[in-house]
Amino acid sequence: MRALVIGGDSLIGKALAAELKTRGHAVIRSSRRREGLIEPGVLPLDLADPSIGNVSLPATDVAFFCAAITGFADCREDTSRSQRVNVTSPTAIASRLVVQGARVILLSTSAVFDCREPTMSADRPYAPRGVYGSQKAEAELQFLALGALASVLRLTKVLAPGRGLLSEWKDALSHSRAVRAFADVRISPLKVQNVTDALVAIANQGNAGVYQVSGAGDVSYAEIGYHLAKQLRVSQDLVERRSAIDAGIPPDEVTPYTSLDSSRLAKLIGFRPPAPFAVIDEILGGRTDSRSATVLNSPRAR
Repeated sequence: MRALVIGGDSLIGKALAAELKTRGHAVIRSSRRREGLIEPGVLPLDLADPSIGNVSLPATDVAFFCAAITGFADCREDTSRSQRVNVTSPTAIASRLVVQGARVILLSTSAVFDCREPTMSADRPYAPRGVYGSQKAEAELQFLALGALASVLRLTKVLAPGRGLLSEWKDALSHSRAVRAFADVRISPLKVQNVTDALVAIANQGNAGVYQVSGAGDVSYAEIGYHLAKQLRVSQDLVERRSAIDAGIPPDEVTPYTSLDSSRLAKLIGFRPPAPFAVIDEILGGRTDSRSATVLNSPRAR
């Protein structure tokens, strides 16, 4: 299989390219970074460039669209640029590739929904509450309109070792420093491998339409903080509960739930949504024991 990974420098794009190569597939990945241009198998591609329609595209069997501006604030503060990166450029490229007979697979998000209930079904009506969700919903519709060669994979929060807020929290709590955690924002964590496995399976044996990959449930950042404190055997008083709205986050960007119904993916590859704390413990090198579930029911966690 000849694969094109657009957004090959992203967390998922880089992991996907490596996974495809391990499986013996020919891979070209795109990069918008100047230093990437000298590497073999790299296509210079900046989705923010208005002249992207002039870029020569390689012959490919499948293209994975892993590039996006995902920050809610970034999308809100520069709508024109995020619209090009998240909607206009990907759909223009996908349209050209489909004409050439290539399959196209778009990474999307649970933010296309209102996120007011857990385990949201794939056929739930679009109801985005912010700019990012609105842009991804628009991109989904344009991809799906391309017909039998187009698929969408919606996903929840992806965690990776040594990256992001939770790694910073682990370091802080390990040194008895306080952390601030939102009690009104929940995530449904996944590992990068969950996403790359799903993408490869959809490319190899999936059909058109929407697939979803998600954790087994939702946990708030405050609950995660208490869990980490417990695992590190430090005082849970180091975790300071905060309200995202009180901290200045627009109400439309506060996500009570994010988990998705992954039953279609389960039928395709036997996917079993991972338990939130199991993902967190694996990513952070901790442990999961039978007491972990009690964090969700403790007075402090509510």
